[in-house]
Amino acid sequence: MAVLLSCSVDRNLDSSIPRLQTPLDQIAYLRTKWKNGQHIETVFYDHQNRILEVYNFGLTNSKWLNIYEGDTPVTSIYFYHSDSSEAGYITIDTLRRGFDSKGRLILESHIQASLSRFGEPKGEGFSKRYLAYSATGDTIVEKQESSYLSINHDSSQVADISHWDRDDKKRIRRFYRLYVFKGPADPQPDTIYHFSRQFAYDSEGKLKMAWFDSMYLGRFYAPAGPDTIWYQYNSQNRLIGERHRYTADMRNKREINTGSFSIAEKRSVEWDKKRFFEGIAYNNRIDVIRYQYEVFNPAKHLPLIIPD
Repeated sequence: MAVLLSCSVDRNLDSSIPRLQTPLDQIAYLRTKWKNGQHIETVFYDHQNRILEVYNFGLTNSKWLNIYEGDTPVTSIYFYHSDSSEAGYITIDTLRRGFDSKGRLILESHIQASLSRFGEPKGEGFSKRYLAYSATGDTIVEKQESSYLSINHDSSQVADISHWDRDDKKRIRRFYRLYVFKGPADPQPDTIYHFSRQFAYDSEGKLKMAWFDSMYLGRFYAPAGPDTIWYQYNSQNRLIGERHRYTADMRNKREINTGSFSIAEKRSVEWDKKRFFEGIAYNNRIDVIRYQYEVFNPAKHLPLIIPD
């Protein structure tokens, strides 16, 4: 069994990323995530089983901080450090949400900033997404605004659609996602996401399996996720394990049409295609995920345990 070990080296969580900020009396328990035996994530929950803070460890590392008003997650702050950035440099994205009278999300407002160990936070920009809902409950992005770009849905520069099929018990059976983007200088639209994912449940209603029946690989030959995920639970119905299977099986995948690409663009696509089919990143691999739960104990879990 994997064991949490304290570590004085915080290269897997940048020093500029804040450690625990939630008042300790609000924390009920924590869940650690282990991928192929390596500790990669710690999540702190409150007494209502809501996520308070999420830490993702590695050379690229991050943290989510959620702030609630009643039962509503009105604000989330995301701290991110890239492995290509110097130590102490992070980006900060503050997300504020707006809801309608039915409790549906209708506005996402982001304020971006950056911070280095040498100075105060520096403003980087903002963005907003206005959401609407169809009669069947699909989410449609009507408008996006940012300090860099202003896009109206009616301009046909972007398509951003999420569609859920549910069964008679309101469980999601299929999720469809389409996101097409065209910047002002782009000669043609670029499909960023286009996939369909299905879900199956056990006799007790717990999610048992998720799989992609269709996914578009795009110009970078980047899958939308594992082909198949199997879920495992303990006797208390807590998620304790997952098996993620990645394949290069093309029966559920579509490739990009490069007919209108330049020679340089085609070469770039061919390089990513070769990596996808011949590399080890996505080709016939199974990742084993394990979760462990512990009642929060400040004497044991503070300072924050950072894996080496």
